[in-house]
Amino acid sequence: MSSGLITRLLLDEEYVVHVLGFDRKTLNEGHYNMALHQDILEAHMIAEGWFSDGVEWLKDKGVKGIDAVKDKSYEVGDAIKQYGADLNGVVAGLTAMVNDPEESKAYKKGIFGSIRTWPKSLAKQLAAMAQWMEERSMPTFAKALRKIIKLVQALWKKATNAAGWVGGVSMMAVGLAIKYIEEEFGVLDKAKAVKSMLNNPSEIIDAVLGSDAAEESIDQIKDFFAGKISEVIEGSDLYKKIAKFLDEKLGFLETIKEKFVNAAQKIVGGALEQFAGPIAWVKKLVELFQSSNWVIKNLSNMMTKISI
Repeated sequence: MSSGLITRLLLDEEYVVHVLGFDRKTLNEGHYNMALHQDILEAHMIAEGWFSDGVEWLKDKGVKGIDAVKDKSYEVGDAIKQYGADLNGVVAGLTAMVNDPEESKAYKKGIFGSIRTWPKSLAKQLAAMAQWMEERSMPTFAKALRKIIKLVQALWKKATNAAGWVGGVSMMAVGLAIKYIEEEFGVLDKAKAVKSMLNNPSEIIDAVLGSDAAEESIDQIKDFFAGKISEVIEGSDLYKKIAKFLDEKLGFLETIKEKFVNAAQKIVGGALEQFAGPIAWVKKLVELFQSSNWVIKNLSNMMTKISI
């Protein structure tokens, strides 16, 4: 053990770094820092509480071979295979992840890799739309798009900045939120379709023809999107009709906010510290996504395949 601070707590450095989430350099430099010593102890107690609750719950359910979960070399995926892809297996996997530094590190890295494409791609589509709006003097729409981008990026940053086992579990929550919003609403495809439409006059004209907002101003609306009308006075009848058309196409923005950002914020990062253990965390997920079968199935898939 390279640090006397860790030695006094009788905790392995790899556990403190990869499970509790403390920076190795900070540990070595904070040899005599008692505040750091206290922070490590508190983080350890939270992790121990999560682990103990998982083990006790499995024992109460009569799960056999529970001692395997206590093995530092027990892989999370093996918990699902051994105990089944139901709640028993999920709890066993979540419990093992808090116990094993290598598993905690691997799962945080693996889950990050499996879900990072979605927020990056969504932000790219929204940013391109916002720029399009700004270039056509439609700041209200551009501002709304930029706001959603910031909300998604802030949530992503919060989840990825959460260290150790908390980071891995936080990213699982984000992964579930992404899968839910895509299964239910297909948000990313909608964003890509709107971006494509804005950049393709023929697509946007077809969309205008099928819009309730067009009415008698259809020719002017088509001219605006074709670039023949470069500016429209905000508040004018034409502006209102264009705005109504865009509102129809950008309705998925509210879905992102309500069904993804707001939901995931409740179960990411520090909020985990308020929960009694893996069972309470799973119950919170079930409450948010309104389906225990869906939550268990997708947690199980993530923990065995590290994919969504």
